[in-house]
Amino acid sequence: MNNPELTGKLANPKLTLFAFHLCNNLAKGDKQLADNSDHLWQKCTALGHLLPTDPQVDFLPEKLSNSNRENSPHSYYLELYESNGARFVSFTTVSQPDKLPLTGVIYPLQLHDTYALDFCLFSPNLTVEINQLNNLNFKGCLLPCEIQASLGQTLVLFTKPVDFTGNYQDLAVACVDALFKDSQLEQPEPYLIGEGKLLGSPIFEFDNSQEDPRLKCHILVWLDTDEKTSEIEASGNYYRPLLNLLCCRSKILYVYHQAYLCNEEARKLYSQLEEKVAEFSHLKSDREQRLEQLEGWLTELPKIGLNYARYLRDIELHQITIETNVANYSYWFKELSDCSVKDIDNLDFFKEFLKGSCKTFRQQIKLNMSYLAAGKQLFQQMIETIRGIVEVDAQKLQVEYEQNERDSDRNLQITIAVVGVGIGVAGVVSSSYTLAVDKPWGFPSFQHPLLSPHPFFIAIIVSCLGGGVLGGVAWLIARKVLKPSSAQTSLPSSENQPRSIDV
Repeated sequence: MNNPELTGKLANPKLTLFAFHLCNNLAKGDKQLADNSDHLWQKCTALGHLLPTDPQVDFLPEKLSNSNRENSPHSYYLELYESNGARFVSFTTVSQPDKLPLTGVIYPLQLHDTYALDFCLFSPNLTVEINQLNNLNFKGCLLPCEIQASLGQTLVLFTKPVDFTGNYQDLAVACVDALFKDSQLEQPEPYLIGEGKLLGSPIFEFDNSQEDPRLKCHILVWLDTDEKTSEIEASGNYYRPLLNLLCCRSKILYVYHQAYLCNEEARKLYSQLEEKVAEFSHLKSDREQRLEQLEGWLTELPKIGLNYARYLRDIELHQITIETNVANYSYWFKELSDCSVKDIDNLDFFKEFLKGSCKTFRQQIKLNMSYLAAGKQLFQQMIETIRGIVEVDAQKLQVEYEQNERDSDRNLQITIAVVGVGIGVAGVVSSSYTLAVDKPWGFPSFQHPLLSPHPFFIAIIVSCLGGGVLGGVAWLIARKVLKPSSAQTSLPSSENQPRSIDV
């Protein structure tokens, strides 16, 4: 944070990680655990190896997994660990040179559909320098990019300043700097966003304004400056309201981030629709090519529209979830206020989250839904329009095809008739050829102006007349025999009607 380093001492520093992870898979049902539901318990094992701890906590994931299968996913506040009457796992860090001896406590919980991890490290009965606070966050092991809880986390540092006469805000900033001192992780450091008083002592809120919950670093520095604070804090009456308040806060931020991601994906799909609308005004003029193009769109657009509607549905569900958790946040804020020291405590910085961030989230989601709802209607209109064009084009192509078939049949019949006439004439001529050769041809003269017709012409005329009469008789008989019945001459059934292409 590039602030001047303060010198001073702190007594009994305690750093608590409150991490929240979704345990149920909505796609598989409320009673089905998410695939990585034991993520926080696996992280506890990793932290035990890194610190290292005595005893090791390798047993924790298996024990809690077995317990999870027996517990109801709808439990409002469920302690997941129990061994010989203990509800938490205690350990100490193995002594190392230049490292503070630390005591640790792991307190696993289930809050309805969420796993909550209370992982606490502290140095009891020790007074340390400010720059030694990095021992509590060894190599940044408790930062969100390392824990990666799906719903997010909050770090709470509770410590007592010793002989400090400066500005408590500067001391809180120095404490956060010290927590990050040993971290080699590349992520934005938190900055001061609020302050107040809790149980009679000042408390300061820090955040790094990251939208992704896995990168959001939320820290509370709580300085024990009042004689009664330690006593009230040790009683633990404030613990459950504060834990649930932080859980609701993490859920609200997580759900809003999910709504933001859904909105971004939906806008990408909407851009694809806009491209199709632009192409729609430049459809191909050839009917067959246009029909092929639109049929491809009718295969593609419903899929895009379905995904678009799914994102819109998810945003609506996220909005409901935010409203629910805002109500829960308000409830636990009231509970925490009831535990506070009257006329001394100031929890307005917690309340500001409701007035500021939550109000902005709800307004933004409402605006996004209004925009996307118009896009959903456009998807439907586009698909209906394309289907109408495809149906018309398909019917016209069917009519043209049937007309071409009828024309082809008519042309074939004419060709057959012409060829038949030619063959018949050729047969008559060939059969009468001997008459034209055997008998000499005579021509009219003054002595014989009238001559009887040549036998060749008589044979041809008689053949044509005979063929015409016989052909007429055959035509009449065929017409009589092959005349369609009344059922056949009625309108064609629907099976013979042109059909539109089924999409």
